[in-house]
Amino acid sequence: MPKRAIQPTPAFRQAVADMQVKAGPNTVGLVMRFNDDDSTLRDLWSEGSNAPKHKYNPHPADRPEMWRCDLPGGGSRRANKVNDIRGYHAEEIFIACWPALLRGADLQEHQLRCVELALSKSPCYGNSGSSLLRLANAPRYMPVGCSSKLFEFVQAKGRHIEWRIAFLSLNGSDATNYDPIGGFGVDRLMSARERQIADGADRQVRFHSVAAPLMRNRAVRLNNRAAVFEMVAPRLNGPARGTLMTMAREEKQAARDVLSRVNQQSIALANQARTLSVGVAQQGIAVLESLPNVDVRRWI
Repeated sequence: MPKRAIQPTPAFRQAVADMQVKAGPNTVGLVMRFNDDDSTLRDLWSEGSNAPKHKYNPHPADRPEMWRCDLPGGGSRRANKVNDIRGYHAEEIFIACWPALLRGADLQEHQLRCVELALSKSPCYGNSGSSLLRLANAPRYMPVGCSSKLFEFVQAKGRHIEWRIAFLSLNGSDATNYDPIGGFGVDRLMSARERQIADGADRQVRFHSVAAPLMRNRAVRLNNRAAVFEMVAPRLNGPARGTLMTMAREEKQAARDVLSRVNQQSIALANQARTLSVGVAQQGIAVLESLPNVDVRRWI
């Protein structure tokens, strides 16, 4: 089966444009359509931790019982259909409410030719992704990360169904495009949350929480000492005045050197975290693209 991208109608483009305006770093939107039919267009939204049902999402009655495996030591718990401590990613709501979404489109699964999804962010992937989730009557948990959850969900459906997925930006970002790993402009791809959860961000967080503040405080003290020297020096005469002014300049230069070192270290660690995070997002895309009936690409 040849892979094909979404062929958006004006109505589909407008739906995605409206979604893009409402989406943000912490709210992911999803526009969906069945069988190239604009009458089936609708949007779904992520629901944050302990957040109420999003007004456009299916009613709790259309959601199955769900369990999360996220307790200490790998324990499981029944998840609230809404207001759950973990919240729900838009892709999780799409999977959980699949029967209701088909009913809303007046379709049965065997009638599907294609499913199109346009996401404000590419599906999450890896250890920082959405937690293990099990639906009522399902024999086992869906894996961590929405890329892997969608992979299993699509794999369980008929191979005759084309899945066309588009994303406006990489997971963890509210940018509208992206460059290759390590490419120009990588800084604008990453949200604060993505930098924190990337593999390399562990070192970055430790540095910022311990070493960086101490070094910045030292620079402040050096500058304060320099200010005192500069205040006292005009009151002195002869060599003492010159000596104190020299000491003030040396303290200021020492402060600049400290700040330069801490900034260089911070930038190096942040760049490492961002590069790793871009790679993680692209791995999630590759997981879905490995399926013969799934096409994933950036929305243009």
